[in-house]
Amino acid sequence: MDYYCMLKKQLFLFVVVVFICPTASLFASIAETSHNLSATGSGTRVTDPSVTTCSLCHVPHGGQALDGKPLWAKAEPAAPVTYRLYGSGSTLSGTLINRPGASSLSCLSCHDGTIGLSATIKNGVTTTAAMTTTLPGGLSPTGAFQPTNVDPSTGYSPYIGTNLTNAHPIGFPFPAGGYGGGGGVPGISLTIVNGGTPDAHLHGGTDTKYPLFQSGGADIFECPTCHDPHLTPVAGQTKFLRARNALICQDCHNVK
Repeated sequence: MDYYCMLKKQLFLFVVVVFICPTASLFASIAETSHNLSATGSGTRVTDPSVTTCSLCHVPHGGQALDGKPLWAKAEPAAPVTYRLYGSGSTLSGTLINRPGASSLSCLSCHDGTIGLSATIKNGVTTTAAMTTTLPGGLSPTGAFQPTNVDPSTGYSPYIGTNLTNAHPIGFPFPAGGYGGGGGVPGISLTIVNGGTPDAHLHGGTDTKYPLFQSGGADIFECPTCHDPHLTPVAGQTKFLRARNALICQDCHNVK
């Protein structure tokens, strides 16, 4: 009997290691970035040491069952946010731009300045932790980023707001055949890999995978196509970009 008990314990420990180690590794990478908004972070952070790094976005139980937002703990605005879209709603080639999808809204939920960074929800109850920031102007009264939050040393601001007209277009579908050199989009020559599947992505010249997101049977370009919110700091890559700053644009816009 003792022998079988020992085997059960070993099997249990094996399962724990298999499931926890990847999570621990991911946690370690986030803890080293500006997305660590816990009390151990720097710059912008909560003041309550009991708030963990991951819990400001994710909760294992009692979170919101929202498509594209796994185990989502972020509070949502009382009413859907209205965004001003790039190009008055179309790309240079005339492709229709839709409202930002779930994956983009995950990013914008903090960066559009509409809700507090520490406002989380569990089992229908919203909780807001006190926050502080070293950015000029501090956070808004609700604990959200605001236009004054511009880092004087770098000129960077985490505030995007709801005006997306000056940002790279998001929320548009890539055609199944991709864009060829003469595909009507200036300077782009790309095809889709594994289109129509959860692994749909664009393969750039730097051998970087840029994921596309499924919606209505189409492969949609969203914020996380270029930005990985869980990315460990990499030399030459800022703002969580998936490739080096000097090369990421040329990965897609590669036709001279």
